[in-house]
Amino acid sequence: MAFINQSMTIRILWVICIAFTLSGCLENDKARAQFENYQSRLASVLDTEPFLLSAPSYIELPRKRDLTLPVEDVRMGLLDAYELRTCGLFQLIADRNSILGKVQDGFRQLQYEITLLSTLEKCLNQIETESLKTQLESAYQQKREQFPTVYWNTISTSDAWRKQLTPSSSALILPGEPFPHSDALVALTGYANLSEDSTDIVTLQEPLEKQRYLGNVFYSMDESTRWLTATTRQLYRDDALIVCGANRDPTRLNYMRNVFDKFFVGEVQPYLSKINSLYLDAQPALLQLNEKLPEHPLLNEYRNAYFAGKHYQAFQNATKDHVQYWQRLFQRCNIKVGN
Repeated sequence: MAFINQSMTIRILWVICIAFTLSGCLENDKARAQFENYQSRLASVLDTEPFLLSAPSYIELPRKRDLTLPVEDVRMGLLDAYELRTCGLFQLIADRNSILGKVQDGFRQLQYEITLLSTLEKCLNQIETESLKTQLESAYQQKREQFPTVYWNTISTSDAWRKQLTPSSSALILPGEPFPHSDALVALTGYANLSEDSTDIVTLQEPLEKQRYLGNVFYSMDESTRWLTATTRQLYRDDALIVCGANRDPTRLNYMRNVFDKFFVGEVQPYLSKINSLYLDAQPALLQLNEKLPEHPLLNEYRNAYFAGKHYQAFQNATKDHVQYWQRLFQRCNIKVGN
């Protein structure tokens, strides 16, 4: 019997520990707590229930193996020709075919392709053997055509890019605290502007991998849209409960105004502005990337949402709709507020 009691005690303690752990996780997600607090206070003022949230709209990055596009090998004969040794092509290809060369990551593979293109162009200007020149011209043209695919494969399959495009956790970006992203933004811009003449591609890899920026912004933006949309629908649902005008009890209206000032203007709106600014910082580079990437059916939904800005437009619309409700309420009740 004592053993059973001890077992039950351990089980109860375990459940309590789990509860405290979950509570700690929720407390750490301060942004989500702000949205939840704002929505629940509005419901409390009008003695209603918070409006249920819609399903999450965040789109996960597809699996690496599903996104990789094949790149056909370009075969070149006469690689031992003396002319190819003098222009540097022989050694470049030899290094690529070595054991280390065959296990290069995405960024080094992209660097190799760019170096190969520039070396091929250099050799074409130096060699005189007509048969060799014809082969190199064909190889050069093939490599140029393949470049967008290699560029794409680096984004879709490299660990650095996949970390950059994936949220670091299920928590939203913290409100009221700096969000370091300058190094990643510089690397993102550099990659978006990358061309066949670029150098030092590998230097972009580390900041993209270590400073998790885009994935966190995309996720926080979508969750903000979800919370804001639910709260706006709740306000319209309960609008008839707010009465105003002569000979009307203004208590509820005053409470609503206090919630607006303290929790929306004081907390939620600054957070929305922060997420908006973080996305706008990256938007020029995202639009450039969207133009350069080849079509891929498994990535189209993701790129339309975040690179082309479809979900950013939804975020803006949700913010606008929410503010417009308050403007209409204050106009209906003849309340003047600041900007």
